[in-house]
Amino acid sequence: MLTGYFRQDRPTALLPLPLILLLLWPGAGTGGNLAPGPGLLEHVVGGMPLYQPVRWLLDRSPWSAMVVSLLVAFGMGFSLVRMANNSELYERRNNLSALLLVLLLALLPFGLLADPAMLGMWAVLAALGRMWHATGRPNIRATLFDAGLLLGLASLFYLPYAFVTVVLWSTLAVTRPLNLRDYLLPPIGLATMLFLGWGAVHFLFPGHWAPVTSLHYPAAWQQPGVHWMYRVILITVLAILAASCLLAVARLYARSVMREKNIRAAFLAFCFTMALLALFAWWLDRRIPPVLLAAPGALLLAFPLLQSKKQAWTDAALWSLFLLACWARWAG
Repeated sequence: MLTGYFRQDRPTALLPLPLILLLLWPGAGTGGNLAPGPGLLEHVVGGMPLYQPVRWLLDRSPWSAMVVSLLVAFGMGFSLVRMANNSELYERRNNLSALLLVLLLALLPFGLLADPAMLGMWAVLAALGRMWHATGRPNIRATLFDAGLLLGLASLFYLPYAFVTVVLWSTLAVTRPLNLRDYLLPPIGLATMLFLGWGAVHFLFPGHWAPVTSLHYPAAWQQPGVHWMYRVILITVLAILAASCLLAVARLYARSVMREKNIRAAFLAFCFTMALLALFAWWLDRRIPPVLLAAPGALLLAFPLLQSKKQAWTDAALWSLFLLACWARWAG
């Protein structure tokens, strides 16, 4: 029933998502006793300019943190669904990836709390959506420059997103003949947006441009302890779902036509890039921004859930993730 509801291609399928977010919010940590509020974010040093006003809102009170974070999470789920459907990533349009994104974020420590990576992800998804939707058109240079601008906007929230330019290059490599100008346009758009951001901050708020320090997280954002049984069950469920993802993607890729193969190859490049950014964040701070794992994970998990002909199994997978998320938020 749950899978069938979110498999449909109707905007109304996203209506229960805010209620699910509210149910899974408590504390935005893995345990239900870690509520954000004054003091939690005060140690975030400097940072990229577009995150500063959001950080100020998050630090006002637990209520403002909850409202902002849930709005950002819902908007990102909508952007994820729109990007996947418009680029024809799946065999049929659906809203499953939005639900999976919320569940995966809820499983991770502070996953629903709006951090710089989560705030910038919507621009990354918009850039990829524009790029993948335009494949096959004779002239996409304006789209390439727009995608670069969007990545620059994402980088003004979280600087490592500038590296997602390689995903645009990989898309060009598999969809179009070699043309140097096409490869130059995304980094030019990216540099333009970063330069505009740097100039505005330099003249309006001197001393607030600290891009390197924005990569660090405060000591307050540490993973709380969870019960060992929760870890065992979570690892088991995720291992089974990961194996089903590999099989489903391989089967779908094998029977796809060339354009679909190109889009799915570019999507795999996006997953690999997010994995590299996650490893970099772990090396830097021993902490991975949850959205770097949840966004590609939600898109991957939708493949086996859409291909399965036994709805009972897909419902069991979704309910397992949902119950684990409730356990993490309320009893972790």
